[in-house]
Amino acid sequence: MSRTAARSAARTAARRARWAAALAVAGLALAGCGAGHDAQTSEMAPAISGVGANAGSIALRDMEVDFGRSGSYRAGGAAPLRVWIANKGETALVLESVTSPQAETVTLATELTIEEIVEGAVALAEEPADGESESPSEDPSAFGESPSEDASPTEEVEVTEEVGVLLGERDFTLDLAPVSYQRLTRETGTFLLLEGLTEDLDMRSRVEVVFAFSNGESVSVMLPMGMPEAVESRSFFGEEH
Repeated sequence: MSRTAARSAARTAARRARWAAALAVAGLALAGCGAGHDAQTSEMAPAISGVGANAGSIALRDMEVDFGRSGSYRAGGAAPLRVWIANKGETALVLESVTSPQAETVTLATELTIEEIVEGAVALAEEPADGESESPSEDPSAFGESPSEDASPTEEVEVTEEVGVLLGERDFTLDLAPVSYQRLTRETGTFLLLEGLTEDLDMRSRVEVVFAFSNGESVSVMLPMGMPEAVESRSFFGEEH
């Protein structure tokens, strides 16, 4: 594929991704702290910190509002949820709707990373190494010629950068195969997103979320704000000053 074709394809993909959904992500804190594999147990948050509920053969576990960067979200913004959902029965079911009185809508969001070409990026042309000089015969001024525009010390290059794109569906269903489970979190790439929050959320908040399924079951759950993935180390014996 030629450079021009590659640039055109990248721009087209970026435009499609941006227009796939009009998500209110300005107030969404998608970045968070994470503990490494070598972190001590005392520095890790509990494996399951959310709440659970049952709806017939459906089990909902580890449900909470994602802590994000600060454990708070502003009214009018958006907040991601963490949900573990399992179908324990032998019949396929469908999650038909998810709603919340504390948000205008609940979206099934997918977070993608694409490479986008940075237009107009330039890079400095290589300069002669120390001790080296250009031959006088190569200097246009030696022949009474003025430097042309092509002799610019910069040249245009093709630079790309990774761009986070959030796609989403506001009218969605989710198939639940028999004896299976799905984890909807930012880490898995697909998650539920509260859009148009009607109030500020912080560590003291509880968010009501209603799940409705194809078997006629529905359940209303009060979700707490989650804990950060890593917490500060604690000393039970004090520290010397």
